Amino acid sequence: MQQHEKVTKLVAWFANAAQRHAQALEAMAEESAAAEVADLTRYYRALQRENGIVELLRLLDDSDPVVAGMVAVFAMREAPERCVATLTVIAKQPGLIGFRAQAALERWDSGEWEK
Repeated sequence: MQQHEKVTKLVAWFANAAQRHAQALEAMAEESAAAEVADLTRYYRALQRENGIVELLRLLDDSDPVVAGMVAVFAMREAPERCVATLTVIAKQPGLIGFRAQAALERWDSGEWEK
């Protein structure tokens, strides 16, 4: 498999795992949500190894706020300005998605994440 093809698949898998994670949270299925976080982490680390973060960052503009928000959370250290901008927009949405984005921004602002 060529590197570009591998990166493309990893980005798609990341997006799908982000959607499954959101569904698990909505269903209050903690074990499923935790399993998706493990997958997201694995895909993200693989993208780092494959120099695929630039491709993943394109999803910050995804029309699905679940996908864009998850990319923003994972890539905050690599592209803080873009990720904060994405989370700021998502934080204005009602419901769990807006709440989670606001919480992520607060953790970033408080220094909980290493800047």
